[in-house]
Amino acid sequence: MTRVIINGPGARPPAQLKRFLALEDILMGFSEGVDGDRLQAGLTWAKTGRSDWQRKDLISLFAAPWVAAQEEAGWQGDAILQGEKDLDEITAVALQSDPVEDFLDQVRAELTRARALFPGDRIMTLAMAEEFGELVKAVLDEPAANVRKEAVQTAVMSARVVLDGDGSVDAWRAAKGLDPLTGSETATAPMPGTVLRHDDGRTGTFVSLEDDGRYRVRSLKGPGFWVFHPADCRPSASDLTPPAPARDAEKLREALKHYACSCEPGHCAMSADETDVPVDDQMCGRRAAEALSAAPGEGGRD
Repeated sequence: MTRVIINGPGARPPAQLKRFLALEDILMGFSEGVDGDRLQAGLTWAKTGRSDWQRKDLISLFAAPWVAAQEEAGWQGDAILQGEKDLDEITAVALQSDPVEDFLDQVRAELTRARALFPGDRIMTLAMAEEFGELVKAVLDEPAANVRKEAVQTAVMSARVVLDGDGSVDAWRAAKGLDPLTGSETATAPMPGTVLRHDDGRTGTFVSLEDDGRYRVRSLKGPGFWVFHPADCRPSASDLTPPAPARDAEKLREALKHYACSCEPGHCAMSADETDVPVDDQMCGRRAAEALSAAPGEGGRD
């Protein structure tokens, strides 16, 4: 017997779903379980739609609710005939055409073919615009069959823009502060030296990509580094002065000691474990940065 994969190519997922739901309703009524032959017949029917394979077991399966109605409620009738009727009706209804699903099936098939033939993510937006233009032309000048064909192609390219992204516009979107089309985990990292501004105001230059996809950023107002999540920062032109190459730790302490604030101990953004500079635990990282930039001879503005 041919192996059929649930929701696989040619499986007609809506029809399968309807059959499985019908089978579920029947099986839920078996309080003491169901024998293997009828269960196998039911599962094969649900997957393939074949009502001729193990038909006797199938009819017996569909007759079970009517047998229960006879025994428990005194229903008068032929359970086998009613079960056969239910089997044939549900099989036919499940195969009734659904215009929306038929169209989406075409889109799925063409999307699979297109991604195999033309992998990658270049100029997807341009290709989508081209397909849309052909759709408009077909609507105005061509038979309905061509309109449907071009509509499928346009839907496929729209799906690819969402699913595959468009590498040709990544830099453009990044420069405008927009998130990547396909998520930060697949986005191209900024060029080293790119100035990034965090949503909380911190600013630095991109250094490298961490293993988890976050950005390692060198502070523009201090000697240390930060780690930014790509979704929380944007490329930004900056007139801030880059950090000096090296600073004396004791001079730093003197410059910073008057900027204590209400930060909880151990949560300062410029604590020793972040910057290798022994700063007081209660020191506020942002005020510390301001102190550094203002300190004479320490890379700040005069």
